[in-house]
Amino acid sequence: MHEYTSTLRIWELTCPGYLEEVGRARRWTRDVLSDSDRADDAALIVTELGTNALLHSASGNQGEAFNLTITRTPETVLVSVTDAGGTRTTPHVEHPDENDTHGRGLALVSTLAQRLHINGDDKHGHTVTAELSADPKTPNVPLTHGYWCECLVNGGKLGSFDATSPEQAVRWVRISLMTIAMALDEEPYRRAQHWKNQEQPQALEALRKGEPQNLTLKHRTTQITWTARPVTFLPLAHRQCRTLPACTQMHSTAQLTSLSGE
Repeated sequence: MHEYTSTLRIWELTCPGYLEEVGRARRWTRDVLSDSDRADDAALIVTELGTNALLHSASGNQGEAFNLTITRTPETVLVSVTDAGGTRTTPHVEHPDENDTHGRGLALVSTLAQRLHINGDDKHGHTVTAELSADPKTPNVPLTHGYWCECLVNGGKLGSFDATSPEQAVRWVRISLMTIAMALDEEPYRRAQHWKNQEQPQALEALRKGEPQNLTLKHRTTQITWTARPVTFLPLAHRQCRTLPACTQMHSTAQLTSLSGE
């Protein structure tokens, strides 16, 4: 650590070009910012920027590295990652199609940060700096509190839903549960009916208190689990778009049968 003044503090870390180093950088960031409410945000930013440096620049080559710098003032936390160059394009914020699984790194960082600065060139490397407000009372983005619901078949996701209230979450679970239960044997169907008639009010009250809920049905060799838990959503995609991400789409009973191998 290099401490220049009583109000400006700077920490630096060099990470060799291995993906495991991203985890070390994340833990180091949390340690450095252990007394800051922005520690988790900064750790997430380090994860995204470090991964991008390894995957999209020479930092991921043998013998290369990326450099991480954290700068703190009373007002801000600056997180900077410098890659080793060798990229064909300057790092930039992409706006991928909502079904894409890649390209969201800088989009996520720009959502968390108040400002995003990109400097450097292909020869000497690019530095991406995310500026966070040190005051947790001044959020960088309008976070939305909600409830994340999933239906899992033998551990694999069958469907999911982002609810805005406990009532909406329980309703999604109930509809999904009863739709699937009608295609199952008598015993799991009876279990689903019991949850609907007897346990549903308790599940709703528990979600209101912030307690995650889950329900499991067993059908021969297949285990089907519904979960609902409180989460905080980042505004990464427009909720009014015509096509929802694939993870929000429910599947039919026929697809459930095919997943169970019957």
